[in-house]
Amino acid sequence: MNKHKLLLAGMMSLSLLAGGLPGLAQAQDNSTTSQTGQYLSDAALTTKVKTALLAEKGLKSTDIGVETQNGTVQLSGFVMSSAQMDQAVDVTRHVKGVKDVKNDMRLKTAAQ
Repeated sequence: MNKHKLLLAGMMSLSLLAGGLPGLAQAQDNSTTSQTGQYLSDAALTTKVKTALLAEKGLKSTDIGVETQNGTVQLSGFVMSSAQMDQAVDVTRHVKGVKDVKNDMRLKTAAQ
């Protein structure tokens, strides 16, 4: 019995997420729906950029923060050289879906 309730609850949740209940989708505020979609798109783009940076040889990308808003990717954190900074920006620019790149990275100093 509990398995059936869980299955039904899961199906209803998926239906709600997909806008599958008649009238409910119409009642949703379009701006909220588009904001949610944009948030999901930005989250996916952030993941794609992080993956691309991790795949780059010679780049310690774990020290680079990635945030995305409306397709604009902001890179922050510390890198060892200006060449690594340029490399991170270039890799990010070539990720499909990136509209712009804001570089807020800094060079590491000996004390950091």
